[in-house]
Amino acid sequence: MQDLFNRVGGCCFTGHRPDALPAFGNEEAEEMQALSYLLIRAVDAAVEDGVTEFYVGGAQGFDTLAAECVLRAKEHHPALSLHLALPGRNQTSGWNARDKTRYHAILDAANEVWYAAELCSPESMRRRNRYLVDQAGRCIAYLRRMRGGTLYTVNYALDSGIPVDNLAERMMDL
Repeated sequence: MQDLFNRVGGCCFTGHRPDALPAFGNEEAEEMQALSYLLIRAVDAAVEDGVTEFYVGGAQGFDTLAAECVLRAKEHHPALSLHLALPGRNQTSGWNARDKTRYHAILDAANEVWYAAELCSPESMRRRNRYLVDQAGRCIAYLRRMRGGTLYTVNYALDSGIPVDNLAERMMDL
């Protein structure tokens, strides 16, 4: 329990890639704007509760939205820190130019970057996901599909006694 107490200042994020986000991640769509609104509110609530350290996995989709949300919050709360936990240095292999540009802007603005391995692999992704949770006292998620890395990470958080705020569930209430 002492370890959990020491992590209370940290918050991790986990969520799906664009294909499993509302409107396939089209950020101009009303559903994605609603998700962005919930994400901003969740980050603001974490900050109000004293969270200063935010841990993000750096993937396309929800991770990108979360990292950019933390960076915007940091403009008003300079004490906040963005920590990227990446599965490998080749994470952006196969990404389009626009997504690589966003990724590098986040990478450049992060306070810390941690790599699970030199090259991405299924094991380095699991290691990255465990690392995210191990740093946190809370988790903000977008879990809609009951399979894959997001489900693994949410289950790991819950099994570790970390509360999870699943924004996908809150989307149903809008």
